[in-house]
Amino acid sequence: MKTFAAEASLRLGGVLEALGFTGPEDVPSRDRYPLQITVRYRRSDAVVETRLTLGYMGEHDVHTSLLWIDDDCKVEVGTTTAHTGYQMRRGLDIHARAVPALLQAGPP
Repeated sequence: MKTFAAEASLRLGGVLEALGFTGPEDVPSRDRYPLQITVRYRRSDAVVETRLTLGYMGEHDVHTSLLWIDDDCKVEVGTTTAHTGYQMRRGLDIHARAVPALLQAGPP
């Protein structure tokens, strides 16, 4: 059985490692709803965090953000609905394609 952390590492890890990030760091998940599973990558100037949220009534999504450390500025990479494994993987792929462009553009 594949886990969200394994899929996030597979789909985001290569892109982020090529950009100088280390990780993944598993962040402890919450024990209450909405459940959140978070994976984090770091480099000296930025943190990329992707999270699977499992909410009530099937409200599931993948959310990825980019935090610029020096500017204390957070940029939303994207939020994608994730009712199925396919949607979760697709969301991670979309976010992995968006991160390099946001990093190149720099903080807003």
